[in-house]
Amino acid sequence: MADQGPIKHEEENTLLRMKPWPHEGENVHDNDRDHQMKKDKQTNSDNQPRVCKPYPFEQYHNSYRYIINNILDIPESGPLNLIEPCHEYKAFINTTAETKMDKFTAEVVRFAAACMNSRTNGTIHFGVGDKPNFTHGQVLGVIVEDKEIYGDGLKFAINRSFEHKYKQAAQMCIKPPRFVTVLNNNETSSDKCVIEVDIVPSSTICEENIYHIIEPVKKKTKSSKQFFIRDGSSSRDLLAPNTFTKPMVEYMRFVENMPKQLQLRKQSEEKHLSVIKSSTQGSRLSQMITGRTISLDKSHFEQYVIVTNKSHSSQFESLGFLVELNPTAVLDFDPESAKQGLQRHLDVKSTINAHLPGQYKITEGVEEIANKLKLTRNTSWVFCNGGIENEVPSDIQQWLMEKGASVRDVISFLCRKDVLPNKRFLVIFLLLSTVSDKMDPLVETFSTFWQELRGTDQILCVCDNENAFTSWKDLIEARCGIDISGRCIYELSFAEVNGTILSLFSKNRRASRFLPCGGGSRVLLEKEVERSLNTLDVLCVNQCEGGNEDKIAIEENFYKGGKPSWWNFYFSEEPGSSQLIRRYIIILISNTILDIRFQTRPCVLLNLMHVPGCGGTTLAMHTLWNLRDRFRCAVLKDRNAEFSEVANQVVRLLTYDHEEQLPRVPVLLMIDDFDDMEKVFDLQQVIEKECKTNIKSTQVILLNCMRSESPEQTEITEHAFFLGNDISEKEQIQFENKLVEVEKTSKIAKTFYEFMITKNNLKPEYFQDVVRNTLRSFSINQKQSQLLAILTLLNVYSKDAALPFSLCEKFLSPSPKPICGTDRPEELFGKFSNLICSITVKSDGQYEEVKMIHPNIAKCCLQELRSHKTTEDEIADLLHQIADELYERTENKRKLSQEDHTLKHSVEEGFPLHLFQAFTRLQNLCKVCNNWNETRTRPLR
Repeated sequence: MADQGPIKHEEENTLLRMKPWPHEGENVHDNDRDHQMKKDKQTNSDNQPRVCKPYPFEQYHNSYRYIINNILDIPESGPLNLIEPCHEYKAFINTTAETKMDKFTAEVVRFAAACMNSRTNGTIHFGVGDKPNFTHGQVLGVIVEDKEIYGDGLKFAINRSFEHKYKQAAQMCIKPPRFVTVLNNNETSSDKCVIEVDIVPSSTICEENIYHIIEPVKKKTKSSKQFFIRDGSSSRDLLAPNTFTKPMVEYMRFVENMPKQLQLRKQSEEKHLSVIKSSTQGSRLSQMITGRTISLDKSHFEQYVIVTNKSHSSQFESLGFLVELNPTAVLDFDPESAKQGLQRHLDVKSTINAHLPGQYKITEGVEEIANKLKLTRNTSWVFCNGGIENEVPSDIQQWLMEKGASVRDVISFLCRKDVLPNKRFLVIFLLLSTVSDKMDPLVETFSTFWQELRGTDQILCVCDNENAFTSWKDLIEARCGIDISGRCIYELSFAEVNGTILSLFSKNRRASRFLPCGGGSRVLLEKEVERSLNTLDVLCVNQCEGGNEDKIAIEENFYKGGKPSWWNFYFSEEPGSSQLIRRYIIILISNTILDIRFQTRPCVLLNLMHVPGCGGTTLAMHTLWNLRDRFRCAVLKDRNAEFSEVANQVVRLLTYDHEEQLPRVPVLLMIDDFDDMEKVFDLQQVIEKECKTNIKSTQVILLNCMRSESPEQTEITEHAFFLGNDISEKEQIQFENKLVEVEKTSKIAKTFYEFMITKNNLKPEYFQDVVRNTLRSFSINQKQSQLLAILTLLNVYSKDAALPFSLCEKFLSPSPKPICGTDRPEELFGKFSNLICSITVKSDGQYEEVKMIHPNIAKCCLQELRSHKTTEDEIADLLHQIADELYERTENKRKLSQEDHTLKHSVEEGFPLHLFQAFTRLQNLCKVCNNWNETRTRPLR
């Protein structure tokens, strides 16, 4: 017991011992004996304390609350399996303002040191009573006026009490104080709370260390050390003198045994590692709330009735779906709903009429009552346990007698066939708080609806955790004799419930973006959160829905050689469109990714090596598109971003709306254009360090799309695929059919060289014919020819070199840009525009670049230029000339940097030195231009 151990402080005996009910043997006058016995019996049944669970371990945002005088069902204990927390209770009531903080910090530090030395998780509770003055585990609560001083005081005490070398470890193991609200018996708020501190002595933090406590130094005395361990329900100091063992013997034995204790802790941590579990309850929710139509625009149910209980402010952001459902009625059992609960929160977002149950009693015609209640116009919010119009709330034990009959009248009225359409309305029990008592009003309400509706087909129960579901299911089974598991959603958080329901409205799919949570469930991706993930291009489940992009222009740019966008995949799935060409290898890659989910490494790498220009990037993006409802998919925007920041944002995407819960699905991150496998491995390791340590499933999958000339050059890794030049017969047929389709919609289909190149299996003859015909009128004296020559040479020696479109504009078109609108690449490059394409780069900002449409086109162009008597040296000189011209037009003529330490990326072997120097100078020029984002050059690769 907590107060019986060596370090326990007994509470002062000035308080009378609390008795939950009187007993028959009490001293009463004989004349009043019968009356007193009846009163005792009634009090016995009314005030019997209820058992409750402790607040979830190592959480802070759970909506769980205690009720005054309830009994925690977990006894004080010593180490169990080292992961299940041991508990210690402190009434914390007989303290003065001067001694309160000292007592709090002293008790926490001793308990924490004992848990850390014993390598067991633990929670110490302040405001929970113990024998002899209280029932063991009785919730009392304490009044806290300033929560901040508890956190600050505890940090100070930790630094003061632990040895210097272990202060940081202690701060990491001892979690900040948690303040759990204590409600009155009628579920109204009190001014009390229970203060709790969790201890988590992770093996990676504590290792084989031992933790002494240094007692505060008093005048003329030396500081003394203490060494606490958990011993049963108490914390015991092994350095304290005793008569049972020789001094230091037990202490030395415990210290020598620490390596074994650490190993036990590691084994327990490994055994209790969580696995990312998939769930199908998102799909089940979609089916049940729509009557299997999977759309709330055309749901089988015309009306909805919500039954709910005590809410918490942390839940409000996840309950926006209630506004969209526009329920006919809400039966609210929270007596503080109008003051600080759900009704007040939603009142500003929808039109609500507040009612008491008595207003539903049939004293006149049904139509007249409905008109008075404005039932067909606004949501009727029925306060089923008081809270308005001076209606006093009832305790659970008295509710049935005081308010049960009037609530039954409400239910009977709503279930009439001349009020709500028969079989066309759904009753949703939204359990915002755990229902744990058989006398809870919601149990009786469920029973009444079940009887009125003659079954559960029109009932749906929603809660956000398995414990709440189990308690609810058991209570309903005891009350009604039925199993309601099939009508319950409990594996989803309220954020997932909210996102899933909102996504069933077409208007929301067009206006909002949703992330997958597995099994058909979704969460709403807030715009400010997405903006903060600025190194990632996040692919949402409903990507592109509601957009209004130019389909023909996007497809033309893609088939000419531009980078694919998500719109290409979206358009291919529209009714009447043929599918985007599916490469045979995509099935193998997708199946491998699905299998990787069950590995134990936090971040797993899958390499997709491909010949330049054969569609590797398109294939990788197609894979993400197909898996966007099963993974949280994203593309790394900028390979030069700090890896630590990338890792942080990837994990934030993984845990979004799951901060204190297990993530539902892994992140699938595509990385492109890396030319050094060591950097890929570095990124993988940085992400692994950032991942959660309590999960043994794969949390992040890296799909690395990298160029390779042949399978022999492919890095040997566990998961690797190679995409070459050849296409299969089935793929050839797909290309032929697609060409017929695009020729119907585009007048310039013959210039879709990227498409035609792949269709023709990258045959050299095709490249040569295209280049020869295009460069017939090439003249090095023309600026368009000069710029094409520069792009050609850069793309031959650098895999995917590109120039900022704004620099090309300045060189080709010295006249000012139009105020409204912009020049287009095909207009600037004229007759050579079919050999170049523009791409949009998303990094710190968004800007346009131009490049050759294909590496093999660039090689053929260089050969053709030689026939026009244009050498590589001449082209390098042109690069210098361009830099000179642009520098003269640059208003801010700062000194160009002579250092090229920022040019960190490797280039092809054999890259001419004079060309390297020229391009470096052009890059430095870009840095001093007024508008950096518009004149930025992609580094060489």
